[in-house]
Amino acid sequence: MPSSPPDPTPAPAGGPGHQPGVFVTTDWSIILDAATDGSRKRLALEKLCRSYWRPVYTFIRRLGHDGESAKDLTQAFFAHLLENDFFATADRERGRFRGYLRQTCRHFLSNDWQKRTAEKRGGGQAAIPWENLTAAEEQQFASPADPSMEFDRQWAITLLRHALEHLEAESVHAGEQRTFELLRPYLTLRPEPGDYARLAASLGVSRGSVPVLVHRLSRRYQELIRAQVAATVADRTEIDDELRYCLKALG
Repeated sequence: MPSSPPDPTPAPAGGPGHQPGVFVTTDWSIILDAATDGSRKRLALEKLCRSYWRPVYTFIRRLGHDGESAKDLTQAFFAHLLENDFFATADRERGRFRGYLRQTCRHFLSNDWQKRTAEKRGGGQAAIPWENLTAAEEQQFASPADPSMEFDRQWAITLLRHALEHLEAESVHAGEQRTFELLRPYLTLRPEPGDYARLAASLGVSRGSVPVLVHRLSRRYQELIRAQVAATVADRTEIDDELRYCLKALG
């Protein structure tokens, strides 16, 4: 990761070589803002749902619930946040949003909420895209593992996924979607002999330009990952520690 990437401040979208910072509204800021305006609470809940349903669902599965029960409990948990004024009582002084949401979920499960008649998936609640859950992931969630560690691993995967989606959106906006699609594998993989020559031919650039393009894309990806992490901490001094923790959680 770069040692001192730019601050995550508002900036227009750009391509792989785009250097300005990322527009980031922190999760804590969204929650605290929602607490002051009832009309914003559902929007804040929907953002939490879209962003963090996978870690929550994984956590519940690893605590021993089967797939259908875990889906109902995940849906009920996010409804619980809205119904019980989570947005008014959330306290950023309690630490990083990752740990705060996980502990809130643990309390939800331990307070006999699962024994109540939960409203089934849908029914006007914030929609969770269950169709994006693959069979392989379902099988993985059913495997034994420490629930808290798996929550954190899925949290880290979620942050990486969001950063990659943002990177792709920037590339599309800049008219460089094909470049992104060809270079994306090299964000995590080392090139094999001949790879860069083939990429140069496909992109219509010189062989020497390819590693530069890969480096720029990788640097931007790192900036976006850091911005995703920055959105989940209450204090900017915690960014580096949280980033290291998330990378370690990936295993």
